[in-house]
Amino acid sequence: MTHTLHRQGSMESLEKDFVVFAMPSSGLNSEGSKPKLEKVFEILKRYNPVNIGDSKGGSRFSLGGDEAVREILVENELVHAVYRSREQVIKVLKDLKDEDLGLSVTVSGLMEGVHECCHKVGLTPHTIVMSLGIWGRTDLLAEEKIQRVATMCGHGLVSYNLIRELAGQVKGGRLTARKAGEILAKPCICGIFNPERAAELIEELDS
Repeated sequence: MTHTLHRQGSMESLEKDFVVFAMPSSGLNSEGSKPKLEKVFEILKRYNPVNIGDSKGGSRFSLGGDEAVREILVENELVHAVYRSREQVIKVLKDLKDEDLGLSVTVSGLMEGVHECCHKVGLTPHTIVMSLGIWGRTDLLAEEKIQRVATMCGHGLVSYNLIRELAGQVKGGRLTARKAGEILAKPCICGIFNPERAAELIEELDS
């Protein structure tokens, strides 16, 4: 899944950024998959994700809460959640392994951290996908510090200018960094945006 692969930043920052998601395989086990996705949702929510959402309907920030996300879950979609620590991911993977729902599960993060999480629960990754970076007219992109925030939405729905505007409000004392992170999470429909990491990155911006 390419939309979670292009997150940028320092090793220290990315060490606190994991995305876990699950989905059925269209045409193979997608029919009747809603109860399984609801069970995945329960497991993901159990370990205090900083964001959670489905692939099309929205996230806790765009819909106004986790129960609103649960209500719009439908068959043959993805359920995403974002975590800040390896310990959380290990617990999630253990529960998903125990339930054995027959869904595809993907974990995005620094490779060493993801491998450790899998090893701790006796799992071997089936496939590994890596980003080779951004190619082309990179001179047209925003500065690196802005990209670190924007790339947490893999579909490019978080505006560079919105990031700059909120950073200015934070610097001016008109908005908290935490609130800025939550505002930036709203356009990211999937729920893969990490608002807590965004808050940390916003405080590093010069606006």
